[in-house]
Amino acid sequence: MRLLGGSAARQHLILLLAGRHLEPELFDRLAAEVENLFFCYVITREPTRTFERNFARWATELRKVNSLEQFDTFISERFDKEKATLANRFDDAIGRLELGKLQLYRMVYILGKLSQQVDINAYGETPGTAWLDHYMSSGFEIEHIYPQNPTPDALEEFGEISDPTIVQRLGNLVLAEKSINASLGNRPYSEKRPVYQQSKLLLTRALSERPKVGANTRIDRAVAKIEPYPNWNEGSINDRQKALGTLSRAIWGMPERQQAFGT
Repeated sequence: MRLLGGSAARQHLILLLAGRHLEPELFDRLAAEVENLFFCYVITREPTRTFERNFARWATELRKVNSLEQFDTFISERFDKEKATLANRFDDAIGRLELGKLQLYRMVYILGKLSQQVDINAYGETPGTAWLDHYMSSGFEIEHIYPQNPTPDALEEFGEISDPTIVQRLGNLVLAEKSINASLGNRPYSEKRPVYQQSKLLLTRALSERPKVGANTRIDRAVAKIEPYPNWNEGSINDRQKALGTLSRAIWGMPERQQAFGT
């Protein structure tokens, strides 16, 4: 929550305090649900007063929750229904997401969560994957796949640009180790592509090769839709942004479209 909300975020604490009587496993689930919904509010630009009011009202109910059945009902009636009402706006926001329209630390959070979950799905929770701050550390930087200041060769290889903001779009961004990022520079994608394969992050390597992950989970199915890219152009960025949107739905627990409330 600190990595998502910043040091000034306090709205979530009322719910976590209200749930402090829960068994550890349920409290962990509560913390994850709070993070997911908080992110939905942030990305859809929901007014702060709205979720402050919701959290305060729900805290009263949460204090009365004392069993798994009651907890599941509480999450379904409050968190799941709230996310369902935000689902279309969530999809739109992720589809339009670009660097500069969101605080930098939150963009790093998003790229970190995307990278972390793909790694966890492949390797499980290990000392290297369990902590989000590992992905948001100074060891990684945001890499623009199509450079912000491209060389003439990169310009020519990328081709025509109809959207001048395309370089800042989420689909054109990836986390890369500092050592790798320093070697990428402003070169064309054809020269960058083999360098991405040296990354420890599966989502970064997915630019060149599809990650091979384990069980057929929801996350696994989402990753399977992230195709490697032999070439990089405006269409590739748009395609990757859609794929990351699908992955985002799974990571932040958005309801399946056909199961959304009221549909």
